[in-house]
Amino acid sequence: MIYSTVPMAGPHSALSVIAQAIKALYGAAEEINEYLDKHIEEMRSSENPTIARTGRVLEMAKYGFGIGYITPVIVIAVGQLLLGNPLSAAVTVVTAATFTNPIAMTCAAIGAIYYGWGALTEVERSEILDKLSNGLEVGIELIKSIVHFIVDKTKELLSSKNIEEMKKFIAAAAATFGKTLGDVTHKITDVVSDSFGAFRKKSGVAVDRTVDLASDAYVTVKETAGKVADQTRTKIKRIKTNTSNSSDKGASVKRKSK
Repeated sequence: MIYSTVPMAGPHSALSVIAQAIKALYGAAEEINEYLDKHIEEMRSSENPTIARTGRVLEMAKYGFGIGYITPVIVIAVGQLLLGNPLSAAVTVVTAATFTNPIAMTCAAIGAIYYGWGALTEVERSEILDKLSNGLEVGIELIKSIVHFIVDKTKELLSSKNIEEMKKFIAAAAATFGKTLGDVTHKITDVVSDSFGAFRKKSGVAVDRTVDLASDAYVTVKETAGKVADQTRTKIKRIKTNTSNSSDKGASVKRKSK
């Protein structure tokens, strides 16, 4: 058992800046440690396998590191930064009002860590680690250990189908901050899918008109092709007729010469 050297959240304890932002983001009315315990239990009890197993991953991290609410806060904070949330007060208030499903938010955060952490450059990872270390008042090595734990346990406990389903949560959460799934995962397939989806969304209003235009064009081409074909057949008939007439004239001349 690893015993905590970090004070648990209590009535008189002061939460770090980012922990306060997470609490506001989730709309937690009670103490954050109590809230997160209930949140994890709710996830683990879900009938959705992806949600239930993601809750199990978060639970293992919370009790495995033995430092209370700090671990899930770190997990959620890392994920939120990867999703595009700067965890500033103003953005937190707006996000809490527009993205009110805590379970979906946690699935998105853990999914973002699984897909997005390894896709970052060393510089990008260092920036996130520095921000979290200062904002949460914890060491960088602890944050890195928790991140690697989440990636490993997600791979271990969730099926490939579960992990793929996480992309839906990531996409919905990232959109709140003006980002796309591809921005988080950096996978070429997701980037292409985002582009195609954006194109369909933007061109959706004109789709019917485009189909009509395409149909009109097809009819026009078909009619033109028909006319050309008729003209060609007429010319061929004329050539055949002229050739036949020339042949008949030639034969007549030969007979006369004899």
